[in-house]
Amino acid sequence: MKKFLDYLDQLPNTYKNFSDTVLYKILLATGLRIRECLALKWSDIDLQNGSISVTKTLNTLKEITSPKSKSSIREIALDTKTVLMLRLYKARQSQIGREIGMTFEKVFSDTFDNYREAGALRFRLEKHLKLAGCPRLSFHAFRHTHASLLLNAGLPYKEIQTRLGHSKISMTMDIYSHLSKDNKKKATSFYEKAIENLQSS
Repeated sequence: MKKFLDYLDQLPNTYKNFSDTVLYKILLATGLRIRECLALKWSDIDLQNGSISVTKTLNTLKEITSPKSKSSIREIALDTKTVLMLRLYKARQSQIGREIGMTFEKVFSDTFDNYREAGALRFRLEKHLKLAGCPRLSFHAFRHTHASLLLNAGLPYKEIQTRLGHSKISMTMDIYSHLSKDNKKKATSFYEKAIENLQSS
């Protein structure tokens, strides 16, 4: 993933490239499902307090529908870098809008403020991955990486469940239990260092 992020940071600074980059980095920073992300309007994002309200999803016909489950309706806190990126993106989008006489309500829209189609965006992702020299990834890989990073950083399963919008914590644990085994090994290592420090003090 690092190789792909480095590639994105070196892309020519066109609006299309910037929009792609923001989409991928939002998916990585939030763990949103791709169709939850494509359904976002600017009114769903609180840039002042750094949060996203997830209340809807986009179906294959580009129609807004209810989320996957009740637990999918959630608020996701954003880190400061992601908030800054969204501010810059919104300003750039507004500038494009002024040039063509369009006001954009949707975060990831086409030039007519229509919802984007996930399939077409998947082709663009595959193109970028190929140019970056990275293996093929689905949009879901960003969600999986987000959860993996949080779990490895020590965030409890319950917090990850809420952030991902899983209906049951067992679902989160089933998917990411292999990572908790790695954390158990880390815990042993931390204990060994702690006991060594205690004995040498």
